[in-house]
Amino acid sequence: MLDLSHRKRPIQQNASRTALILYGSETGNAQDVAEEVARTTERLRFDTTVLDLDSVSLRDLVKPTVVIFALSTTGQGEFPQNARLFWRRLLSGALKPGLLRKVCFASFGLGDSSYARFNVAHRMLHGRMVQLGAKAVCERGEGNEQHPEGHSAGFRAWVVALRERLMEVFPLGDGVMPIAEDVFLEPKWKLALVEEGQELGVADGGACINGNDLSAPSLVIADSATILNGSTTHSVPTIEVDDVPSSDLLPIKGAYTAEILSNNRITAPDHFQDVRLLDLQIDKPYDYYPGAVAIVYPKNFPQDVQSFIDLMAWQAIADQLLTLIPTTSNHTSNAPASPSPLRHLDLSHTTLTLRHLLSTTLDIMSIPRRSFFASLAHFAGSRTEDEQYQKDRLLELANPELIDELWDYTTRPKRMILEVMMDFTTLKIPWQYALAVLPVMKGRQFSIASGGALKRDKRGRTKVELLVAIADPPSPIIKYRRRYGVCTRYISTLRAGQQISLGLQPGYLDVKPEEMTVPVLMIGPGTGVAPMRAMIYQRLAWARERGLRPGGQCLEGDVLVFGCRGGSVDYFFEAEWRELGEKEGLTVLTAFSRDNEYPRAYVQDKLREASERVYELLMRKKGKVYVCGSSGNMPKGVREALVDVLVEQGGDGMGREEAEVYVDGMEKEGRYKQETW
Repeated sequence: MLDLSHRKRPIQQNASRTALILYGSETGNAQDVAEEVARTTERLRFDTTVLDLDSVSLRDLVKPTVVIFALSTTGQGEFPQNARLFWRRLLSGALKPGLLRKVCFASFGLGDSSYARFNVAHRMLHGRMVQLGAKAVCERGEGNEQHPEGHSAGFRAWVVALRERLMEVFPLGDGVMPIAEDVFLEPKWKLALVEEGQELGVADGGACINGNDLSAPSLVIADSATILNGSTTHSVPTIEVDDVPSSDLLPIKGAYTAEILSNNRITAPDHFQDVRLLDLQIDKPYDYYPGAVAIVYPKNFPQDVQSFIDLMAWQAIADQLLTLIPTTSNHTSNAPASPSPLRHLDLSHTTLTLRHLLSTTLDIMSIPRRSFFASLAHFAGSRTEDEQYQKDRLLELANPELIDELWDYTTRPKRMILEVMMDFTTLKIPWQYALAVLPVMKGRQFSIASGGALKRDKRGRTKVELLVAIADPPSPIIKYRRRYGVCTRYISTLRAGQQISLGLQPGYLDVKPEEMTVPVLMIGPGTGVAPMRAMIYQRLAWARERGLRPGGQCLEGDVLVFGCRGGSVDYFFEAEWRELGEKEGLTVLTAFSRDNEYPRAYVQDKLREASERVYELLMRKKGKVYVCGSSGNMPKGVREALVDVLVEQGGDGMGREEAEVYVDGMEKEGRYKQETW
């Protein structure tokens, strides 16, 4: 903990107080945590900036008053893609002890306890900061995705402790109080209207929203309708929309253009789940290996977009040209400037409108977080009984002490933001603040299912295949509207010949040709078989190209354990496994959990049934294990089954404790790798 004895007096009211919030995030959860931490520091009157870790240099750490990290652990204890460069810099042997002695910091880690190296990236970051002399202002916090409430449970307790410690270590001047929760915080960026041939002006005084003075500049547009809270003095006809999202390419920086070659359902027509094999061709060469992931950027459906526009009364402004402007000019030099919320987009050739943002950028079909309701409450009125009731309800949902209320209203029924706004009918979000209130839509990651010869077409062009389960979960509460996964619903509409923007990342399995000297045990139930398929074809290609194994035995000794509901409904790539078994010696063990012709079994049961083969692969041949698929019970069950196999086949020399130590050792040696979601 930080020694406070050196502080003789509190920081004065006019002193520069800056907070740099840094995140390392793979799927967006750590970024969400960072942004919520930022709201806390802003209310403590810190000039706050939020950035990904790779956007800063080490010298940036010594400038702010306090640095706060939010970091996810991915793969086998690795740093996320947008934090790896920073970590390499921090590990440099040229850094001297005490280099960061002027840095005060705090950190929160997000992890999954189904992984043996739970939150290890966060712990390593915290330890390295201390090693270099930085002082922790509060105990490090940790969230666990296996908790019934996810990482939010650990975060709620930690952020309260963080706030208290920041107040102690960096007290405000005499007579200065933190900004109250019911006071609106002007966002760093806001939308503004642009009209050709007209200039933007600033009206005298502040904008007034539902009776609350927000001290925000207003726009004066000559010869145009008055626009306030999205409503106008004249009516605008509703725009006709199509049933599916537009096929226009999203201007994602660093993304590839991918053409859809096919998008075929591979589950039985009468099966409850629609699983697609998506075949894509990339416009540029890209070499990838097993474990690599593709990032698909979803779009919202036009009818949903129009519904949201109508709910917010944004019809008059929906298709007007907009610009994004910074709202603060007094940013200090002690921290980097706050980046644009649209910095991931190339807007040089994009017509920015509210409809475009709602269609491609704002996640109005996601389940809202607590912070969303806290933001909405600032725009809620209290002049009528209905307005007051809805405002009180928003405050309940925003209260961190009433987490059960939020769970029952949002997570349990899978209620989406669009549906939330249908409930809060008296509330209209000012369109200028759409990017500040509504969450930005993030790309979704999918493990690539192609490898080896499947990575190229006959002309040598790069191909990518994805195995995607279309999420369509039922809701026990909201029955009038079907639930959908935002991205997989979009994927279900893609047609051959269409183009999309696709991100590509190497992933974390780190499979290498040198592994061909030992066999592999691949465990991938359901769509978890995707990276296993990539690995099988890649090992087949390596064996043939390098002459590592004789023809007809290229996959001899390799074992795939696949689990599904039934052989006739969702046995993915059955014909391929049969052919690879017959021609190259691949062993496939299949567990059917809902097939009337076979006893119910799961992948862990098949491991125990084949205990002798599994023991030989692990112990005598020093093989490697890969586990991919849904997180939760499956990875734990697989690990327990492997321990059981070692105990059963190891004789008197292998007790349960020794078997668990052996599996732990496999993981430390890189012989046991897990990728679950």
